[in-house]
Amino acid sequence: MTPSSVPRRAMLRGLAGAGAGAALVSVSGGLLVPAHAAEAADGAGPAAGTPGDFPASLNGWPLADRTNAGLGVWSRPVSGAGFTLDIRLGMVETVLVHIVRRWHYEIETLRKGEVVGWRPIGELDAAAPESNQASGTAVAIRPDAYVKGVRGGLTKIQRDTVESILEDVGDVVRWGGHDRTPYEALFYIATPPSQETRPADRPVAELADKLRGWNQTPGLGAGSAA
Repeated sequence: MTPSSVPRRAMLRGLAGAGAGAALVSVSGGLLVPAHAAEAADGAGPAAGTPGDFPASLNGWPLADRTNAGLGVWSRPVSGAGFTLDIRLGMVETVLVHIVRRWHYEIETLRKGEVVGWRPIGELDAAAPESNQASGTAVAIRPDAYVKGVRGGLTKIQRDTVESILEDVGDVVRWGGHDRTPYEALFYIATPPSQETRPADRPVAELADKLRGWNQTPGLGAGSAA
């Protein structure tokens, strides 16, 4: 069996385990991958350097096979909601927590266990947007209520609020309800980490800065209209 014939899901699972605790480095295109993967990308072979071979979720962000272990994904409080969320630290955290808080204040009150951030790649479809949870760059809000493959779980008012939330985040975040296979619980970062290495175009960082400014300004930010 050649490297290129290995199913992508199996490769992702293997790399997720092999990448545990490994240092992340930047390779071609600015993609952040464990050092051992970068070495493979520099070597010979038909599969070397192809994006699908890196230990990343569908949106290109590096996988973590556990939380709170120096892999970038940590349990973080959701201000005003009373629970924590396993999420990628920093700018991704700011963006996704904003979405969760707006849902909490404007759509329905959320409780501990009803919002799921990071999950191990082995529990997910590695070829689907839900794989982004394994890199800490996606959240599923009440996934038992808004199940994958089912459309129409939200009322018109709730859907209008979701569209308002999406206006806040622009193209940086995609809602699973807009995907071909709908998953109305899912929100995920839609831009790859390679874009964050360009000084003139850092969409996630710029959005996070905007949201932090809202949070510090009376009358703006999540919950201001509650």
